[in-house]
Amino acid sequence: MTQKHKILSIGIDVAKAHLDVYCMNDQSAMRFNNDGGGIARLIKWALARGKQPLIVLEPSGGYERDLEREIQSRNDILLAKVNAKYIRDFARAKGRLAKTDAIDAQVIAEYGMLMSPRTSIPITADQNALKDLVIRRRQVTKMHAEENNRLEKAKSSMAVDSIQAMILILKQEIKALDNAIRALIKSNKTFHDAYKMLQEMCGIGPITAASLLADLPELGRIGNKAISSLVGVAPHNVDSGTMRGQRCIQGGRGAVRQALYLATLTATRYDGVIRDFYLSMIARGKKPKVALIACIRKMIIILNARMRDFYQIAS
Repeated sequence: MTQKHKILSIGIDVAKAHLDVYCMNDQSAMRFNNDGGGIARLIKWALARGKQPLIVLEPSGGYERDLEREIQSRNDILLAKVNAKYIRDFARAKGRLAKTDAIDAQVIAEYGMLMSPRTSIPITADQNALKDLVIRRRQVTKMHAEENNRLEKAKSSMAVDSIQAMILILKQEIKALDNAIRALIKSNKTFHDAYKMLQEMCGIGPITAASLLADLPELGRIGNKAISSLVGVAPHNVDSGTMRGQRCIQGGRGAVRQALYLATLTATRYDGVIRDFYLSMIARGKKPKVALIACIRKMIIILNARMRDFYQIAS
């Protein structure tokens, strides 16, 4: 038996009302309510299957969040959150075309056993609270931009007044969220020190630093190639035989990549290391967008190294 098959893999298909669960090792299946009591019973059931089980699940529009946070607060259960496309492609490759909640849980469990997906790092309550605030700020900022766009096209005075009133409310909400984010970061020494350290990098401002702390907790805890792939700025080969295709990026965490894109635009104008790297790429004939993505990758690698050293000193 290989090492992969020794993994105690438990697949969970998440729905709004219930959680379908399948344990690959003893081929047992259960269904639990997707609430506090159901999650507690699920964890007790999973631990009864064996030591340190691996829970594998897909993103499900936020319905998995309570379960995810409960697991991440523990050190006796591993968690892997896998892109749903990977699970579906895995099922098709095995000829599993039927799809029900119970079947999906079984396929997810089998994927966890055979593919050994990357596990999530433990997340604290403060980390979850910061993530909620950053996500909410992003949502309100998007609504603010939408209202500004509507204001440009509005003709009726009543519509204009309504939009302007909404813009004022959204501005107040953004300010309140910014204050809440700063207060939370200030209350946590690790956050506060990391927050200041991240902003030492040219282009990284308060919003981007908060986004990195909230949306990329792996920063400083995994390798450079892994963090580049996680952000979605690692180039992927497109080769076959003698054909050498154009390298391209794909996947990754879009919110982090967007924040770093804006930060890198600033850094390519003012920061010595990033600016020099960008100019050298352009001098070698690279397209500006290609050079910019390479600069994002260089920036995240530098930040990853700084955060790694920060955690080593803090520990």
